[in-house]
Amino acid sequence: SPVKNGWVSPGKFQKAAHTEVPIWPRLPIPDGQDYAEAADYGAKIRAELASDNPALLVLERQFDTQSVDPMALEPECGLGWYDSTGKSLALVLGVQSPYEAADSVAFLLGEADPKFRPAHIDMNFASCGGGFGGRDHTPFPLYVALAAMVFPDRPVRLANNRFEQFQSGIKRHAFKMKTRIGIDRATGKIVGFAADHALDGGGLANFSAQVATVGANAALGVYYAPKVDVTTFSFHSRGVTAGSMRCYGTVQTMTALEVLVDEICATLPLDPIEFRRRNALQAGWRTMAGNPYLTSIRTPEILDKLEQHPIWRDRAEEKARAASGVLIGTGVACVNKNYGTGADCTLGSVQIDEDGKITIQCDAAEMGNGIGTAVANRAAAYLGGVADEVSVAQIDAFGPLGLVTSGDPFAISQETQDAEAQNPRWVPAISTATAASNGSHVGTHAAAEAARVIFRFGLWPAALALWGLAPTDLTALEWEKARWKDGHLVMTGLAPLPLAAVAAKAHAQRGVVAAMAHGFNRWSWAQATFGIEGEPWTADIDALAVRRAGGEFVCLDRSYVMFPPSDYERIGRSYSALCGTTVRVTIERATGALRIAKAYSVLECGQALVPEIVLGQAQGGFAMGVGYALLETLPLYEDGPGNGKWNLGQYLVARGSDLPLHDLEIEILPPVDASERPKGIAEVVMIPVVPALLNAIFDATGRRFQSLPVTQAMLKEAVREAPK
Repeated sequence: SPVKNGWVSPGKFQKAAHTEVPIWPRLPIPDGQDYAEAADYGAKIRAELASDNPALLVLERQFDTQSVDPMALEPECGLGWYDSTGKSLALVLGVQSPYEAADSVAFLLGEADPKFRPAHIDMNFASCGGGFGGRDHTPFPLYVALAAMVFPDRPVRLANNRFEQFQSGIKRHAFKMKTRIGIDRATGKIVGFAADHALDGGGLANFSAQVATVGANAALGVYYAPKVDVTTFSFHSRGVTAGSMRCYGTVQTMTALEVLVDEICATLPLDPIEFRRRNALQAGWRTMAGNPYLTSIRTPEILDKLEQHPIWRDRAEEKARAASGVLIGTGVACVNKNYGTGADCTLGSVQIDEDGKITIQCDAAEMGNGIGTAVANRAAAYLGGVADEVSVAQIDAFGPLGLVTSGDPFAISQETQDAEAQNPRWVPAISTATAASNGSHVGTHAAAEAARVIFRFGLWPAALALWGLAPTDLTALEWEKARWKDGHLVMTGLAPLPLAAVAAKAHAQRGVVAAMAHGFNRWSWAQATFGIEGEPWTADIDALAVRRAGGEFVCLDRSYVMFPPSDYERIGRSYSALCGTTVRVTIERATGALRIAKAYSVLECGQALVPEIVLGQAQGGFAMGVGYALLETLPLYEDGPGNGKWNLGQYLVARGSDLPLHDLEIEILPPVDASERPKGIAEVVMIPVVPALLNAIFDATGRRFQSLPVTQAMLKEAVREAPK
C-alpha cells in the first residue's frame, strides 16, 4: 500500500498520439524494483478479475467526463499601481491563495534588472466573486503585476471579459476511466477493484498531478475492497490549461463508480441501498491507501436516511403513476470526500478590548464560503461574543510570530524536518490556499486556538477575580467546564458574568487579551507546548504569540513540537465527510426534456459553524452537479474556449428552470457529539448529484450513459428505445 511502501511510478513512457503514456506492465529491467513489486500485485489482482469464475460477477466499463469551466460570477480581475519614484508596487487581487500569489509575484520580479525591480510590493486581497478552485494557483496575478510595471505611475485595471475568461481561465480536467469490479455473487461483497485513469491537463502543468492522485484515491468511494489496483496519469495537450476545480478528480471517478455500482445492483440483483450497506468502509478499516480515517464514518446513517425518504421509498408507486408520454425514474448515490490537501496551514489573530469588542484576522480567503462568519462563530465559543470586526486574506498581519520555512512540505524528508524543527520559528509552510474544502476545518482553526488562549489566560482569571475566587481554588482548574450563554459566562453554582465585565477585568489585571497562532496539518495537526503564566500549554498549533493588556505581542518559544511525520504524505486522505442524494426525474417521450421533480440530499459536516452557509453550499453544489451532469461541456481543442469565441450563449449552465427550486430538500445531520470538529463539505455536496441523476435516467429509460453530459438530444434518442 502507499502508506506502507510509498507511491510508485513506472518511470518509463512510450509515444502515443500527441503525448506520452506510462508503461504500466512490469518491464524486464533491473531498475525500478519498488514499482515492479506493485506492478506484480496489480497484475495478480487484474488476473483474478479476468478469470472465468462463475462465483463472481465482474463488470468493466469505460466512463468519460468532459472539460468544463468554473464559471465564477466574476471573471478574474485586478488593480495595480507602480510608483517608479519610490519603487513601490501596489496590487489589489481576488484569489483563493493570497500567500502563494504574493510569493509568485515576488519570485517573478525578484530577479529583474535593478532599474526595474520593485523595492516594495504591497499586496491587497479582496473577496472573490466566486472561486470554485479556478482562483487557486492562477497565473492571473502575474499578469496584473506585469501590467502595472509596464505602465508605471498610473492606475492599471486588468479584467477579463467573459470571452477572455473562457479562453484563459483554468478548466476542469476531462477524464477517461476504465473501471473493473468483482463481486461475490453469494454475499454481494466487493472482492476486487481495478481502475485506469487518464487526465487531459491542457497546455500547462497547473495542478494536474494533484488532481490525478486525489481522483485515484477517491476511486473506491465509500466502499471497502480487499484488493485494489489503480493507475492514473495526466498528460499534456494543446487544450486550455486544466487545474483545480471544485471536487477535482473526485466528481469524475466517483461518478464512474456510483453509476457502475447501480449497474451491479441491477445485474445481481440487489437493492442499491443494501449493496452499499454491505460494502461500506467501516470505522477503523483501512482505505485503499492503507490508513484508517481519523473522523467519524457515518455511512450507515446516511444510507438509512436515503432509504427512508419518500423519494426513494415510493419510487415504484411513482413510476407506476406516470402520465402518458412521460417516463419517471429515481436514482440514488452516496459518496465521501476528503477535505484538506495534506499540507494545510492556518494563521489567526484574535484580540478583545476592555469593552468586549472582538477583532479577528486570518489568512483564509472569502469567495462566498462565509469564512469570515465561520471564524467569528468558532472563536465565539471561547470568547462569548461574535467578532465585531473580521479581516480575511491577511498575509502580513502575523509578523510577531517570526515564522520561517524552507523546502516543500509535501516532499520534505523526516531527517530534514527534524533538523529544521530545532528552530522554534520554523514551520513546514506558512500559509496555504483556501481550497479543498478546508475553510471550516483549517481556515478557522488558528483563530479558534488563539481565542482559547485568551479565555484561559485572560478571561478566566478575570472571571475568578469577579467571583472572588483565588487562583488556588479548585474551581480554577475547571475552566473547561465553563460555558457562554447569551453573552454571559456560566459556571455551576456561580453568578453569570457579562462578557463586557469579564473583558474589562482582564484588561485591568493586565491579562492576556490578544493572541495569534499558526497551525500546520499533514492529515493530522502539528502539536506544540508553550509556557504561559508558568504553566505548560499544549495545543494543536506550532507557533504562538500573546499580548497582555497595554503591552506588545511577545512570541513564545515552544518547548516541544511534534509535526506530523513526513511520510504522512503517503496517506491518501484521513479526513472525510459524506453526502447522499436521491432524485426523481421525469422525461418527456416526445422531446427528451428532463425535469427534476424532487430531490433530497443528506450530509454530515461535524459542527456546523454557520448552518445557513452549509445549506447554501449544498444548494449551490446541487446546481453545479446538475450542470455537470446534463448541460455543461467544452470542446477540448480547436473548437473549444481557447479560440476566444465562447460565452454563455454556447456554454449552458444550470438555470432556475433546470432545478427543483421548491422541491429540493437538504438535511444536515447533527454532530456525533459536542466535541466533534467542523468538517469540510463544500465539495462533497456536489458529487452524488451527478451519478444520482444518471441512475435516475437509467431507471426511467433503461439506457445507461457512460459519458457526460447527458443532453436533451441524447435523452430524446434514448426514450425512443424505452419500453412503452
